[in-house]
Amino acid sequence: MTVKVVADNWLRDDSIDDFVAAASELVDETMAKDEGCIAYGLWRDSADPMHLTVLEEWVSQDALDKHIASEHFQRLFPAFGAAADPAKPGTVTIYEAV
Repeated sequence: MTVKVVADNWLRDDSIDDFVAAASELVDETMAKDEGCIAYGLWRDSADPMHLTVLEEWVSQDALDKHIASEHFQRLFPAFGAAADPAKPGTVTIYEAV
């Protein structure tokens, strides 16, 4: 059963470039290295340029768990929190098919 992830991030104005650089590298590394990744991309909210979302799809929860444990995720994910708007903390929602 596939798993979908929506990781919403609201950013500080001064952190957009750093966030996009880290997120783009994470997308590239994930697509190249993580077995079981169906889709992984960075998207900007057309109504709010400070709201960026990573949309993911995995073949299983196990594949997602391995991604979270990967070197590139562990190295790059802290940049997400560092770029966050403290007034709007990010959220991660994991969806399973029904």
